[in-house]
Parts: sequence; structure tokens; C-alpha cells
Amino acid sequence: MASYRREDGAEPASLPAIVIRDFQSSARTNAEVLLWQGRVRIAVAILAGGVAFMLAPAGVLRGHGAWILGAIVGYVGVVGCLGWLIRRSGRAGNAIVGTTVLSDLVFIFVSTIASSPAGYYGRILILSFFVLHLTESHFGRKHATVALAAVVTGYLVTTGVMIREHPHIRWVDELWSVGLFTIAAVAFILQYGSFRSRLEHIVELFEDAEDGDFTKEYDLKADRNPDAVTRVGRAYNRVRLQLASMVLTDPLTGCLNRRGLDQAMAREVARAARSGSDISLLAVDLDHFKDINDTYGHITGDVVLREFGGLLVQTARAGDMVARTGGEEFSILLPDTDPSGAFRAAIRVCDTVRAHPFMVNGKRLHITISVGVVSTNGAAMDSPEMNMKERADQALYAAKRGGRDGLRVWNPNIGANLTPSTSLPAVSV
Repeated sequence: MASYRREDGAEPASLPAIVIRDFQSSARTNAEVLLWQGRVRIAVAILAGGVAFMLAPAGVLRGHGAWILGAIVGYVGVVGCLGWLIRRSGRAGNAIVGTTVLSDLVFIFVSTIASSPAGYYGRILILSFFVLHLTESHFGRKHATVALAAVVTGYLVTTGVMIREHPHIRWVDELWSVGLFTIAAVAFILQYGSFRSRLEHIVELFEDAEDGDFTKEYDLKADRNPDAVTRVGRAYNRVRLQLASMVLTDPLTGCLNRRGLDQAMAREVARAARSGSDISLLAVDLDHFKDINDTYGHITGDVVLREFGGLLVQTARAGDMVARTGGEEFSILLPDTDPSGAFRAAIRVCDTVRAHPFMVNGKRLHITISVGVVSTNGAAMDSPEMNMKERADQALYAAKRGGRDGLRVWNPNIGANLTPSTSLPAVSV
């Protein structure tokens, strides 16, 4: 099955699944638009028909009442049926959109021919431009292009019939009108198509941000002629980093939160898989932290956690990522780090924390930690993020069961003997 890999290195996704998801989202959006437009279409048709009936007796319009009435009834009936289908399914695919646009054009052609004398059928082009505008604005360039082709074809056929009955009308005049209409319509579709595609890009950025992905920004260099969309893109770029900090950072410690760690792991794991490099993960847990909360209170516990998180950040190397994944649980992601490097990093963290005096109510409090260590090579990864997390937790559990204040390195048999009656010694540091 074809697949693709995201630019940020996240897990590859199935291309057909993405196409189906985008189509369903577009169909739901089309349904919402067509439902509110349906009420407007019916109101406009009834209003326009009423005006034609009133002006025809006065000689302002040369109307054929039966044709006008038939056009109104038929158009309202089609719009009503389409609305019923949309409400029933909750979606509007290309077929329903195309049928709606075609019914708009047919209504314009029939009502104009029925209410206008020969030689004034150019009104069809004027009214059709509004349909093109709505189509391009709400349904995209493809539907607008098909609508343009239908208008030009229909008008040329109508002109041919009209000239046979009225020889004084000249082809050259009508072709000139059609040519000007086509040029204006094509220019509008191209210009507004760019406008719409840039808006859709901004929507994609916000959808990625909703999933916690702030790696991409709006490309201002692509906007050669800045406009209102450019202003929206600039606004997004200004708040992007602030949003990322709010969504991906633990507010107490300033470290990454669980979502931030997940994104960092997805990115680094994908990079390690491409390059075949090593990657390591440390699972860190404060020993007996519940006693600190019970003895000194949760406010003091928060102070300790904040100081502990800052200590981990200071101890980590440049490029390492520290995250708070639970109450007193932290993780350190070590890119480009082999097992021996991860072991040394875990020893350094344990030594640093053990030697650091935490000030609690004016008293020095010495704290120890338990650390689980796991390392793997990118070329041998199988569901690597989940496996690394689970293995790091298993190693951490072994370190805690072994007496705490130490570390354990994961191995395939580390969980085999972990029963309540089993004591596994942690590595002394």
C-alpha cells in the first residue's frame, strides 16, 4: 500500500486513508454550505420571479409567464430535493455540488430567455458570473472551471438558435461578449484560486496545531503580493511559538509535557530510522516523593519538582530533551546516543541529583532517583516509540524493586522475574 512520511518525521500514514478522510471532511463542509445556500436560492428565485411577473405587464420585461413560472417551480423543486438528500446523508459530494451549480445555470438561462427580448441575452453572462463567484468561493477551482465551460457552451448554443430566428443579431458581437466574459472569468478563477489555496494552507496549519504540531509556519515568501490572507499568515507565525509553549510544555517545570515528548520521539525516531543511528531514553522517577508531599505539603512538593526539572535540564546535554510525563515521573530523550553513552548519562543524572541539596522549609533535603535505561538502533526499530517507552518503564520498575537510588538497563528478560517476592538489585552509582 502506498504511503508517505510527514516532513516532521512522524509515523507514515496510509495515502488512501488520508484521501478518504479529506474527501469526507470536504463533503461535510459542502453540505453545510449548500444547506444555507439552498434557503437563499429559493428566496432569490421567488423574488426574481415575482419581479418578472410585475414588470412584464408594464412592458419593462417581455415575459412569458408560463415559462417563468415553470422555471421557478422546477428550480425550487430541484433545490428542495437536493437539500433533502444532503440532510439525510450529512454530506454533499461532487455529484450534488455539480447538480446544484448546473441547476443554477439552467434557471438563469431559462428565466432570462423567458423574460428578455432577443438581443438582450447577454444578461445570462452577467448573472452567470455570480454563480461562478459562489462556485469558486465555496467549492473550488474544478467546479468553477466546469461551470465556466457550461456557461460558454450554453450561451453559444443559445446564440446560434437566436441568430437563426433574428438575422440582425451578429455572431461577431456575441462572440466578443463571450470572449470578454471568458477572460474575466478565467482571471477571477485563477486569482481567487490562489486566495483559496492559501486559506486552505492556513487551515491545515491550524489543524496541525490542534494535534500539537507547531513545526511548520506560513510561508510569507510565497505571497508576492501581500493581502488579507498574508496578514492572517503573519498572525499565525507570531503566535505559533507561544501556542507551542502552551500546548507542549509542562507549566510547573518548564520541561516538555507528555505530548511534547511524544512529538519529539516521533521526530527523532524517524530520523534515527533514516540514518541508522542510535537513540536512547531514560525514565526517571523521584524516590519516595509521596513522603515529601505527605510531610511538607503539595506546595512544597511542587517546589521540589520545579527545582528537580531545572536540575535535569542543566545536567542534560545540548540536544537532549527533558520531559515531565507524570506526577514525579520524568523522561530524558537522548538522540544519537548508544547504550554506553546512555549508561554514562544515567549515572551522571543520579550523581547530580544525589549531591544536590533541595531546600525545603529552610532545611536541606537530599533526594535520590531511580532510572530505567533503554537504547536501540534506528535500523532495528519495530513500533519504536511505544517499545522504548515500555522498555524504559520496565527498567525503571526493576530499579525501584531493586532498592531505588540506582539504575537498570533494559534487557529482553528484565520483566521475567519481576514478581512481588523478587528483589532485583539496581546498579550502584
